[in-house]
Amino acid sequence: MQLTITFTTPEPVELPVHYGHLVQGMIYHGMENPLLSRYLHEHGFQLEKRRFKLFTFSRLMGQEIQFNRPQKTLTLTPPLKLVICSPISYILQELGTGFLRQGQIRIGDARLNVKEIATMQPHVESDRIHVRMLSPMAVYSTLPSANGRKFTYYYSPFEPKFSELTGANLIKKHYLIHGGPPLSEIFYIRPLQVTEKDYTITYYKNFIIKGWMGIYELQGDPALLQIALTAGLGAKNSQGYGCCLMEEQENSDN
Repeated sequence: MQLTITFTTPEPVELPVHYGHLVQGMIYHGMENPLLSRYLHEHGFQLEKRRFKLFTFSRLMGQEIQFNRPQKTLTLTPPLKLVICSPISYILQELGTGFLRQGQIRIGDARLNVKEIATMQPHVESDRIHVRMLSPMAVYSTLPSANGRKFTYYYSPFEPKFSELTGANLIKKHYLIHGGPPLSEIFYIRPLQVTEKDYTITYYKNFIIKGWMGIYELQGDPALLQIALTAGLGAKNSQGYGCCLMEEQENSDN
């Protein structure tokens, strides 16, 4: 399920360039049920040693976005839109109810008025779809270095491991959501319109995260592709990474 929230404000909104943690905080604070918010923030859904929050969100989209280099901030001209996705409909229901009840949401020093909330339930019927990233997709491994210390290596979509790890991540989410494996674990992701300009380096609090925007072809079990749309692609989804829309879905909205 996907929730699209439209915000208005009398003046343009200025945010730090790396504002993902502010949107994440806004989402947690916006939930109607504080127990659900606390559970997702502190625990999430556990599979073996991994924990998944099972939601993701887009970058903020404005009529115009201006980069202010000296201040290292962005100025976003309203109306602003935010897409939040989750395979757990209850999470989005709590968010929608909470946002509407509050009427006004705070992000950083700015206050945004909730103008409109729209819901959509994308349904994948094919084993091949095209998606456009609304927030960067981060795919990584933790590897040992020559001195024995571990480091994080982020993969490019042009490396075979990128597709392998993205598929393995979707399979884990399938186990959590459906209680078992998909009918087929075969999965491929292929860059269609991806250039070096789509490569991003962002900060989540004090951590560097590398990811990729762009348009991709996904191929696999429709159930896995469905999860890609609702739970996100790659890792760190609840920090604002891996949110995507089907190209046909996007075109139908325009």
